[in-house]
Amino acid sequence: MTGYTGPYDAGDDQHNPDGYACVISNEEQSLFITSYDASGSRRAIEQYIEFGKTRNPTALPKELGKGLISDFDIRLYPYRTVEAWFRCGSNNSLITITIKENRARNQDRDLIQLMRIAQRRFAEMFRCTPGGPPQG
Repeated sequence: MTGYTGPYDAGDDQHNPDGYACVISNEEQSLFITSYDASGSRRAIEQYIEFGKTRNPTALPKELGKGLISDFDIRLYPYRTVEAWFRCGSNNSLITITIKENRARNQDRDLIQLMRIAQRRFAEMFRCTPGGPPQG
């Protein structure tokens, strides 16, 4: 997905009940980053959307919640990132997935598929039913 074929390191796989992040990286840069917040705020997603509006934005399918896909730079390296604020049971949750840019792939399609998988796994982990954008 990222086009990188060399050695890499994965995160420590430590689980936190409120939030979690996993980074896969090589010695120079991150290749794949995921995080979640079991009770994400409207303010966090609105700040992200405002930031992403000017960075090659792509709309997120409504069934995945409120959010978008956009470009993002970390230490001068280009990335493509998706953030979705969605309802899961009675909670409003937030998932972010960031991948190293690879113009040879349709990364928007990749990120939408990864977000679907992430929300499904999140729902299994927290025993809730995903339900699109939060109310209100």
